[in-house]
Amino acid sequence: MADYWRPARMITHSDDNTVRLWDPATGTLQQTLKGHTDPVNSMVFSPDGRLLASGSDDNTVRLWDPVTGTLQQTLEGHTGWVKTMVFSPDGRLLVSGSDDNTVRLWDPVTGTLQQTLKGHTDPVNSMVFSPDGRLLASGSDDNTVRLWDPVTGTLQQTLEGHTGWVKTVAFSPDGRLLVSGSDDNTVRLWDPVTGTLQQTLKGHTDPVNSMVFSPDGRLLASGSDDDTVRLWDPATGALQQTLEGHTDPVEFVTFSPDGRLLASCSSDKTIRLWDPATGTLQQTLEGHTRSVVSVAFSTNGRLLASGSRDKIIRLWDPATGTLQQTLKGHINWVKTVAFSRDGRLLASGSHDNTRLTEPWSCPLIRTHFPG
Repeated sequence: MADYWRPARMITHSDDNTVRLWDPATGTLQQTLKGHTDPVNSMVFSPDGRLLASGSDDNTVRLWDPVTGTLQQTLEGHTGWVKTMVFSPDGRLLVSGSDDNTVRLWDPVTGTLQQTLKGHTDPVNSMVFSPDGRLLASGSDDNTVRLWDPVTGTLQQTLEGHTGWVKTVAFSPDGRLLVSGSDDNTVRLWDPVTGTLQQTLKGHTDPVNSMVFSPDGRLLASGSDDDTVRLWDPATGALQQTLEGHTDPVEFVTFSPDGRLLASCSSDKTIRLWDPATGTLQQTLEGHTRSVVSVAFSTNGRLLASGSRDKIIRLWDPATGTLQQTLKGHINWVKTVAFSRDGRLLASGSHDNTRLTEPWSCPLIRTHFPG
């Protein structure tokens, strides 16, 4: 990996149907990936960084070479929007979940379909592999989580209990817990081996949009339409902190790689950085003019990227809260941002269809605000 990328690049996707690749160090646009004919909903780098997958409302998954921007494969078969994607930990499988209620497993090298997993009766919203790659979890509008064997495609467990759409699923770093967040305002913790419910975490008063474990697995953060972030002890189910400050729904939450910061982004146009140990607010990052829907830390934790409905990506120094770069180019709202694993590319996905950039090299507008 170290020799494969020049330092630090980032991807973003947007409602302009494009994926863009940026150099996060300079902010220069490296590639605009065109091909999707409808908005891009999801993007993911392969574990080795040699492929970038994008999923779209045009019902396809596209595989790109992020260095050259060339299209490698177009994966067809879904009959509904592709909403979520994930690579297996070893990179040998790419999985896509769709509004057609199915999960599809692909060989990312050849583009061949390996399995079609049927069972959900409504759209698939979120998927995650266990850390060892032996289980695949999918969450759906049918209010269930399903656990699959990705090698054979067999259904292992159907986890029932939620009374609303399952919007997000996550495994703990050690793989011993599976967590689901729902429109029923709850977070549920499951034993993925037996399928038994371990805890139901109640406290949010509106749907749960995003969840993430701390890198050491000792905390679970959840963000909700109730404008709050909640921090839980996943071992006991006890609420540790309620982080208040946002004035509109929390769209997404993520921990820094070292676990010392928690970032939340909101429809209130801001990003907030919190100390997860104490629950204290460290920074409020302002500058976006519409809802912020996605945030991502670089792998070294020195940059935070944010994507917004204002069509702009912003790069911040999370230590000081200063704005480092403003990345313009998308002509519709930016739905997701993601760094390559080595941090040398930033990718963005949009309803304008796609992009690739090196975050350290963009000719761009630089602005700063007091940290």
